[in-house]
Amino acid sequence: MSNMKYFMALLLLFSTAFSFSIDSYTSDVQVQGNGDLSVHETMVFNLEKAYNEGFRSIRPQDFDSDLNNILVNSVTVNGQPVEYVKQMNGANAEIVWKKTFQGINTVDISYTLKNRVELWDDYAKVCFEHYGANWPAPATTFYSKMTMPEAARGKDLHFEIYSTKQGDAHIDDLSVITQMNDVPSGNYIGGCYLFDKSAVNTNKVMNGSAYAILKDERQAYNSQPLLNPADNFPCAPCCCPFGILLLLIAGYLAYQQFGKKKLPENIMPPSDEEPVAVAVIVNNDYSEKDILASAILELINKGVIDIMELEKAGEKGMEIKRERTILFLKKRPATLKPYELALLDMIFQGGKKEVDLDALAADFDKIKGKDDASKSIIPQKMDLFSSEITKILKDKNLSGVAKKKYQKRGLVGGLGVPIFFFGLCFVASFFAGGFDFLGFLWQTGDYLYLIAMVVGTFLVIVAAPSLIWLYLQPEVPKGFETQYSQWNAFARAVKASTLKTQPPSSALIWGEILVYANALGLAEKVKQHLSELDSFIVKRIDKMDRVRRSTYAFYSSAWGVRNLSKYGRRSGPMGHGGFSGRSSGGWSSGGGGGFSGGSSGGGGFR
Repeated sequence: MSNMKYFMALLLLFSTAFSFSIDSYTSDVQVQGNGDLSVHETMVFNLEKAYNEGFRSIRPQDFDSDLNNILVNSVTVNGQPVEYVKQMNGANAEIVWKKTFQGINTVDISYTLKNRVELWDDYAKVCFEHYGANWPAPATTFYSKMTMPEAARGKDLHFEIYSTKQGDAHIDDLSVITQMNDVPSGNYIGGCYLFDKSAVNTNKVMNGSAYAILKDERQAYNSQPLLNPADNFPCAPCCCPFGILLLLIAGYLAYQQFGKKKLPENIMPPSDEEPVAVAVIVNNDYSEKDILASAILELINKGVIDIMELEKAGEKGMEIKRERTILFLKKRPATLKPYELALLDMIFQGGKKEVDLDALAADFDKIKGKDDASKSIIPQKMDLFSSEITKILKDKNLSGVAKKKYQKRGLVGGLGVPIFFFGLCFVASFFAGGFDFLGFLWQTGDYLYLIAMVVGTFLVIVAAPSLIWLYLQPEVPKGFETQYSQWNAFARAVKASTLKTQPPSSALIWGEILVYANALGLAEKVKQHLSELDSFIVKRIDKMDRVRRSTYAFYSSAWGVRNLSKYGRRSGPMGHGGFSGRSSGGWSSGGGGGFSGGSSGGGGFR
């Protein structure tokens, strides 16, 4: 009997704890120039019944345990101002509103936390608990925006988000955006932010390094890096033997690059190779946007798609002759490749036979929310198109070649850039002293330093940039020497100015040339050399060039929807925003920043 009473008590406690739900929680915090935090929170609750009051609990660290440091500006429920009080409850402060409703309650609280920013020896630091652990119900969606002062623009930012469950965090201009879906009950989300100390004027001075503390916490709490700082390479003394080695390496690469045996230029595509494979063989790289455009042009050549040009509705004046691209689906052969089928499904959705490609791209741009993007067919088909392109390269053993260009860029960033600044020290010395300083070295007999300065200057002006340029040139993939020679001859012919004096007689051939030229990123050059073709071919190529440009807009819009469905933003991976390249960010799956142990904020109803 006693066990039954205990079980009933647990059920009663569970039902009480979840007698309301949090549909969404939004926190918008701005760091003021005087060190204050301006906070605006919007919380959407769903209440099973009306309560006497609701409250937002604030931990003592966020107001220095002094209730006078909290200035409440306004509290509204469902858009209407309500009576509220500010009070202490144990160690925590509470903002209490006196009006609740059964069902949806949209609560907006605007308040200011006084004197929150600390000035350390190296950075200004502010920590804030965006979402407290004492909310007794989970939140469906959470979103916070922490904005630094305008004076911090272009300077370093280091931030860390602390939470047991990991969500998404990124920089957007001067703000750090943090997002999480299905926030568990009892989970806190706090952030510590380090920014330029000259951006604020406050008397809250601390001793020590804020960045050193942050680094220690990142290590202690298993931080997951979200943004890594760019390396800052200092200048170092130069040595002539190393410079000579650079020259020898540059000479070897030049011999390899220009000593290749080249076939005569040939405007005819040497084979029916996949466009993406051609791009990788010739360029060691490919643009998915170009490959998608080439696929559409190839479908036009095969007679699967037809195109028509129409005047844009509503255009007047000088723009009345501008045309838009209409695509028609003529047939759907069973012999189409998987990536071609994915492309057709993207363009001709819902069984359509006629599509305005520009209007379709504009429709994609209208999709702004992550949920709507996830429901769209675009992310699935874009992923399928990408995976099929990748599969083609894998089947042809070209996957590693396609990554080589980025690997080279990474190595150049790691070695080439410091080498450049390595010699830049000598250039600075040279121009600082000029020829008078060289004369002084000559007179004093310091010939070694004189030679080092001259050689160092030469390395920066000639050897180092030449070495980087030569190293970044495409390589001949092993096992594809014959194909490279043939397609290299084709690429050179496409770029040759003599092309306009040697026009092919078949429009279909020009279509194939445009497909491969576009895959190689040379389509603009092709268009420049069509001035002497007969009018039919010119019109056909003009149409193909127009559909290529429309395809770029289509691709960009579709890619934006894909990123939106995955990341909740169109930009894809995070960048540095309005801060310097030495900024960093991380996510700690534990305490740190004063968020582990002790009091936590939150709220509820009673």
